[in-house]
Amino acid sequence: MKNKKTLIAAVIAIVVLLAAAGTSVVAYMFRRTDTALNSFTPASVSCRVSEATDSPLTKKTEIKIQNTGTIDAYLRLRIVSFWVDADGKILSKPSVIPSVSLAGGWVRGSGDTYYYSTPIAPGGSTPNLLSSPLELAQDGDALQTVQIIAEAIQSKPGNAVTESWHVTLDANGKITAAG
Repeated sequence: MKNKKTLIAAVIAIVVLLAAAGTSVVAYMFRRTDTALNSFTPASVSCRVSEATDSPLTKKTEIKIQNTGTIDAYLRLRIVSFWVDADGKILSKPSVIPSVSLAGGWVRGSGDTYYYSTPIAPGGSTPNLLSSPLELAQDGDALQTVQIIAEAIQSKPGNAVTESWHVTLDANGKITAAG
């Protein structure tokens, strides 16, 4: 009888231990952690043209592009020319882009497009595109207008600019040729 009581006590002890261990395993499997806060701010690429002219408007003396984005970017600009009358209405008169004398660091591309050769940091600006003023023509009441259109593209990876803008980069990431 004594062995029977010992055996029953041992079985009860084993059942209690298994129940306790099972509860721990189940509790471990269903344990939850606090939600992690993952803040992610995507990069932005943008730019703005800055120009200086004389008064009355007969020439542009300075053309720069500022990187207004949040990452380093390559910058380029295109020059578009047209004629306006005294009221500012666009005329159907043929227009030719004035001759551009490039300052250092700029590369001439095709179609009146100019590339600054190295990436510009956020908040930074290119140096002046012009080594001498861009002369605007006048024909009676008609005035030649030159509009600058700027574009920016992320600097990394390098193939972003080479594939999108069809330019060549040297080993230091400098634009050396533009299509």
